[in-house]
This record gives sequence, C-alpha cells and structure tokens, in this order.
Amino acid sequence: MDKVVIYGTGRHAELTAFYMKQNGQYEVVAFTVKKEFLDKSTLADLPVVPFENITEIYPTDKFKMFIAIGPQNLNRIREELFIEIKSKGYKFVNCICCSEHKLSSYTVGENVFIGPSTLISAFISIGNNVIIIDSHIGHHCTIDDNTFISGSILGGNINVGKNVFIGLGSIIGPNITLGDYTVVGMGCTISKSTAPASVYLNKATEKQSFDSSKLKFL
Repeated sequence: MDKVVIYGTGRHAELTAFYMKQNGQYEVVAFTVKKEFLDKSTLADLPVVPFENITEIYPTDKFKMFIAIGPQNLNRIREELFIEIKSKGYKFVNCICCSEHKLSSYTVGENVFIGPSTLISAFISIGNNVIIIDSHIGHHCTIDDNTFISGSILGGNINVGKNVFIGLGSIIGPNITLGDYTVVGMGCTISKSTAPASVYLNKATEKQSFDSSKLKFL
C-alpha cells in the first residue's frame, strides 16, 4: 500500500485522509503545509510537518503526495503547488470514492478528488488536479486541469476548461464549453458556451418583509 503525505491542514485535507483510510486506498502518514501556514503540530492523530523540509522527512522514492486544498484564487494556488511538488520528484495519488471509478470508459489524471456521492457517466475525461464533490457528470464530458466542481449537474458532451469553478446547485446544459477560468456561482443555470474568465452569479434569495407566523399553510 502506497504511503501518502497530504498537503493541507484544513477540512478538505481532513476529509481526504478520512476517505483514504475508509476506502483502504492508501496509508496517510502525515500532513504538510508551508511554514507560514503551520499552526498545528498534529491533525487526525498524524504529524504536520513543514513543507520546506518534506523531502528530508518523507523522501520521494518512498512516499507519494496529494494536494487537499480548495479553489482559492480560482484554483491557482493548487495549480502552483502541483507544479512545485512535481518538480521535487513526487508522484501524486488520486482519492476517488465513487463506485463508478471502475468504469473502463473514462480517464483520469493525477491528484484528482472525486467524492462518494458523485455520479460519473461513461466516456469521461478528467485532467490533473481536479476536485469533484457530490455532482452528476454526464456522458462524454471533458474536464480540464485545476477545476473545482461542487454539488452540480453537468449534462452530456460538455467541455470544461482549465481552472473553472462551478458552485453548489448549478446546472450546466449539454453540448457547451465553459472557457478557462469561468466562474459559475451557486444556483446558476448555464445553457450556452462561456468565454474565458466569464463570471456568472445568481441573485441570492431575499428575506421577506413578514415573519413566518403569517404563513398559514405551514
């Protein structure tokens, strides 16, 4: 069983370690972050070590890595870490929890997280450094590097560009392309292709002027 060091000490890192242990995929041995973010010595009963010393403590020929941080700065931080860690000589593992991971008709890159409530259809291509949580991915979709998808529905034959963010409750219609660095906020519906760096936001539900005692049907 491969031994893995997880980059990150937030909730996504803790969740990743939990799923890796639960699924028996890998043995997580430690967490790591850069010294400026080092605010604890342990997480989930495992050591947290400075990233600057990582190759001395966990050499590249004996340990692999996984980056478990969110979509900050439109996934650019995760992208930069992916390049930096790879340049040190580490190989990445994936954390794929959904049952569809045994399908032979889809391909997946490195450092990919797919949550257990995600449904993956056939003929899917997923790039490197991608996070997909609690989503439905339709057939013949391509998802490029460094993209983050959370609680969304993607129709069939969609091309998702690099560093795209798709928020909770969003619906992406079939046969379209989301350009690189597109941001789709919570609860949006996208039915046409988007230009690179487009931003789509759904107006938040407003509080009403009356209180709930006025609602006689509840």
